[in-house]
Amino acid sequence: MHQNADNSSPVGEDIKDFTSAKGSPDSTPDNGGATPTHDRSIDGQPDREAGHNPSTNNDEYTYPEGGLGAWLTVFGAWCGLAGGLGLLNTVATLQNYVSTHQLAQYPESTVGWIFSIQAFIVFFCGIQIGPAFDAYGPRVLVFTGSVLLVVAMMLLGILSGVGSSLLVTPPLASVGHFFNRRRAFATGLAMTGPALGGVIFPLVFRAVYPALGYAWACRVLGFIILFLLIFANIFLRSRLPRSKPSVKDVLPDFTIYLDGDGALALCGAGLFFMELGLFIPLAYITSYCIANGVSNEFSYQILSILNAASVIGRGVPGLLADRVGRYNTNAVMLACCSLTNFVIWLPITLMKPAPSSSTIKGVMIFYAVAFGLFSGSNLSLIGPCIGQLCETKHYGRYFATVYVFTSIAALIGIPIAGQLVDVAGGRYWGLIVFTGASYMASAICMGIVRIIRVGKSAKAIF
Repeated sequence: MHQNADNSSPVGEDIKDFTSAKGSPDSTPDNGGATPTHDRSIDGQPDREAGHNPSTNNDEYTYPEGGLGAWLTVFGAWCGLAGGLGLLNTVATLQNYVSTHQLAQYPESTVGWIFSIQAFIVFFCGIQIGPAFDAYGPRVLVFTGSVLLVVAMMLLGILSGVGSSLLVTPPLASVGHFFNRRRAFATGLAMTGPALGGVIFPLVFRAVYPALGYAWACRVLGFIILFLLIFANIFLRSRLPRSKPSVKDVLPDFTIYLDGDGALALCGAGLFFMELGLFIPLAYITSYCIANGVSNEFSYQILSILNAASVIGRGVPGLLADRVGRYNTNAVMLACCSLTNFVIWLPITLMKPAPSSSTIKGVMIFYAVAFGLFSGSNLSLIGPCIGQLCETKHYGRYFATVYVFTSIAALIGIPIAGQLVDVAGGRYWGLIVFTGASYMASAICMGIVRIIRVGKSAKAIF
């Protein structure tokens, strides 16, 4: 069974040439310090020799895999992602506030649409941003996203989703220009930015809004985001030569699912189910604690605990994925996310008589730490998993097609969860079962992809 083993960032890169590692991306491209290596593939398919890691790109060029420029790019990506995705990791704080203040008369399912639409825009717009990155590099896109996001925070406007979308794909893609063998680890480090943003933003919001109100609390977050995005605009750069995107690269191409073995379709299904459950705990953990008698102060802090744990969950799995395989790591992490919901959160919710608020507080701390650790890799391993099933030069098209469906999951997940709470009379057991089942379905899909491509051997690296 063969595969196109590639470990790509979220853009359609053409890796035949590189710009100089020390040069400007606008300069005439050369091999960029990339050393040609022997291409061991036959008909584009990698050899399955002993010790060959199919998780590693089989390009005919090597990547820097480090150095000052590479790590400064990772830092720039960290800052950009902290500003762009940090707000999504703060959704529980913002959703609970508006659902108990400005929108108190509306049910949870209705309020949930506000934040699910934001998540949908962030990921759906990435379909067009990837090819734009190929043509123009990160600077124009990141600067535009920075302006839109900061203006939206200051004016409480509706452009935050569009601005954030411009601050996701370009940072991750820039990291991919410098790392191949260590790409999952470098991407994981960059993705700790949103996790730390999810720690800081809720605490700042909670500390500021009693004195300044909701509007100025959002503006304070806007100033923090502005500070982070200054560094993102300074340090983010690309190495690969620019290429003009074609219509084929931008538009979804559903024929890619006809790959002969269904691996890509199952990968897309796995990412859909993962995205379906990903934001539900982030959106409802605060309101769950408040509804069960936990103090407001701690209920807002629990989200920061979850995001703090996910800092480790984003870095360590990336390091493991580069060694034992992207799909191996992802399937295990997804299964553990499911188990944390079924084994930790669900029993305390179904317990009768209802446990004391102090008991719920202790269990939810345990849940937040466990779920944060296991879910941290959810977004950081998406790029490597999709890219492993296609050639790098086709990645923009593959990513666009897969995310047509995956972004829909981000749109409907939170409202479905809110509807389940409403139907259950304010109880959260339906929401928890839905989240756990979504993660388990995702883990099963990723596991099947692994079996299709490398068989059932426990030692296979994929």
